[in-house]
This record gives sequence, C-alpha cells and structure tokens, in this order.
Amino acid sequence: MLKIFLSLIAITLFIVIGIDSISLENNPKEIKPKETTLYIEPIKEKPVEIASLYENKNSDKKEYKDNSIYDEIKSLFEKADSLTNPNNYRDALEIYNKIIDMSQNRDDTTLLKSFAKAYFSKAYIFTNYSQSKDEAIVAYDSVIEKFVDSKDEKLLLLYYHAQIQKSHLLEKNESIKIYDEIIDKFKNSDSTELLKKFASAQFAKSYLLSGEESIDIYDEIINRFKHSDDKKLLKELSTAQFAKAYLLNDCLENKMEAIEVYDEIIERFSSYEGDLFQKEITDALFFKSFLLMGDYRQESMEIFDEIIDRCKVAEDGTVPRNFEYSVINNIELALITNDDDTKYRDLANKYLSHLEDTRPQLEMLTILRNAQELNQDKAIQRWKDEYKDYHFENWSFEELKKWNNQMEDKKERDRIRGYLNDFIKHSNTTS
Repeated sequence: MLKIFLSLIAITLFIVIGIDSISLENNPKEIKPKETTLYIEPIKEKPVEIASLYENKNSDKKEYKDNSIYDEIKSLFEKADSLTNPNNYRDALEIYNKIIDMSQNRDDTTLLKSFAKAYFSKAYIFTNYSQSKDEAIVAYDSVIEKFVDSKDEKLLLLYYHAQIQKSHLLEKNESIKIYDEIIDKFKNSDSTELLKKFASAQFAKSYLLSGEESIDIYDEIINRFKHSDDKKLLKELSTAQFAKAYLLNDCLENKMEAIEVYDEIIERFSSYEGDLFQKEITDALFFKSFLLMGDYRQESMEIFDEIIDRCKVAEDGTVPRNFEYSVINNIELALITNDDDTKYRDLANKYLSHLEDTRPQLEMLTILRNAQELNQDKAIQRWKDEYKDYHFENWSFEELKKWNNQMEDKKERDRIRGYLNDFIKHSNTTS
C-alpha cells in the first residue's frame, strides 16, 4: 500500500507557514528555516537587496525640500552592502549607524523602513561575522521597541520580523515568550496580514510543545478563523486542521478523532466553487481514506474513487499526486478485496504508465495478482533486472502482508509470500 504521500504533510505545512520571515517588502525571501529541525536555526543569508526597499514606494515617501535624503540613504546602503564581508564589516556597521541616525526620528514610512533595515543588517553582521549573538539581539530589540506601538501595518510587520529573528537566537522558553507576545498583539487584529502572522507565531510555538499542547494551539487558530470568509485566513484554518489531525492520529493514536477533523475540512470547503480549495478537499479525502484502509477497505476505495473523479490531469499531462496515488491504492485494494480492477488499470495505462516511479509499482501488483494462479518466477526476474536500482519510496507493504497471511490456500500463500518477500528485500537493499 502506498504510504500516504502526504504522510508528513502536517510537518511540511508547518514549515511553510511556521517561522516565516519577511523582507522589507513583506516577502519571505530573507531567511528560510531549515526543514530538518523543529527548533529552527537562522540560516546565514544576507539581507534583502537594497534596491527593493525603494521600488514602487513613492506612496510611503514624504516630500522634503530636495528629497535628497532618500537618494543619500540608498547610496549608503549600497556602500555598506559592498563592505559587508569578513574583512570590512566594521566599516559597514559605521554606515548602518549613520543611516539609523538619519532615519530614526522620522515619521516617514520609507525612512522608518530604512531604520529597520539598517538594524537587520547590523544583526546579520553580528550573527555571522563578529559572532556576537547578544549584540544581534540588541539590534532586533531596537526595531521591536520602535514599532511595538505602531498603528501602521507595514511597520508592525517589521516588528514581527524582528521578533521572529530574535527568537531564532534564544532558548526554547524565551522563544515561546516571544511567540506569545506576537499572538497577544495580533489576535484581535482586523488586518489579514497581521492575522496571518498571529497564525505563524502559533505554529512556531507549537513546534516547541508536546502533542496535546500543540493541539490546543491548533484549536485556537481554528476557533479564530472558522467563521472567516477571507480566503487567505481560510488557508491558515485548513493548515491548522491538517496539523491537528496529523497529531491526533500519528502522535496520540486517536484515529477516529483525526477522521472527524478531515470530515470537518471536507464539509467546510466543499461549499466553495471552482478549484480554490480543491486541494484541501482532496488532501483531506486522501488522509481519511488512508486511515480507513485497514478496517474499512470498501469505504476507503469509495473515497479514492471520489478523489479520482475530483482530480484533473493537466493538459500538459501533469498528473496530480492525489490522483496517481488513489489509482494505485485502488488497484492494490482491489487485489486485496478480490474486486475488479479494470477501471483503475485502464486509468493507470492512460495516465500513469509513463511515470518512472509508478511503473514498477504497477508491475509489482500485476505480478502479485497473477501469482494467485500461476508461477511468476520469470516475471519477477524480469522486474528485478529492469528495476534493479528502483526503491519503493512512500510505500508500505503492511496491507499486502496482511492479505497474504489471511490466505487459506497454503500453496498460494507460500508462493505469494516468496514474491512479496523478494519485493521487500529489493526495497530494503536499494534504500
């Protein structure tokens, strides 16, 4: 049985919207979290390009007598950027201090962004060149204190950015305190962008807590957004629901409650027309069907059928993963339940036979199906020769082993067990 290709979707979704960073354009380009740890370390990446700070920002500028201050600050940033290296970073720090002096007492959003960017740049230097974590924290604190009481969304996003970067430099408990500050500050906001940051801080906090505590956090996000009509916030809602369901099943071993959450996702988003939330629906259906496989195989097949009907193969031949895995899973379930697999074989021949990862799986299932009646020694040898380097990624043999163990005919059971063990051994030796 194909493992759920989204078996770690909750984790990957956590990473996508968890500890995100914003550039001065509110675009997450500056620092990307490592995907291999729950406690995220900052990646050593230089700040966003200077030019983007001034791009299309005339609406933020105030009119000064000669407007030369903008050009001067831009020039200073460019000079400092060229000096931001192991040999010259001290000179860069002096320039950033000059920019801070020029911009810190202004009420012009563009200049205040320059103020923040200079401190972010200093923090980058302290973290990566002078190895002074404490000074980096002080730099982030300067931005936090400057904008914490601001009413300007753009400046509050910079406050958020500074808080998140600071959290990367702290121990677990201190990081949690920062996430709590962000959560309390943004939870009652009317701004979509700030509410997204509320959710991001909640997710970041959840990485550092136990399963049950994390579920409480996901419930807070769900309760905050469940009545929203904002499509961006509904995306956050679905992410929290998927994360909750994942923990319920994989960590707390509460399969039925996880299924209930998937049902809530399906019901909540089925009312939207078009493809806007189609992925959320098909993902939830897939998760649900995966959890039903062991005890409710027929219902699981019916759900896979619904996914197949919902998914569309693109005009360029791109096959949605949910479609691909639903077809293959139903071929296997048809084998296990002794149902007709013609429909799924036809779909596989039409849409999946060209996929390098799928062909070996389909041929394996054909060998096992034919092995119920006939010796398949030659067929399996051909398979081994053709796919000697193939590894069964995202595949579990558990359902096939259960099926094999339940066979009443000893000769048939032993024959298929031999072939099944060959495939398992092949997978283990190529992993």
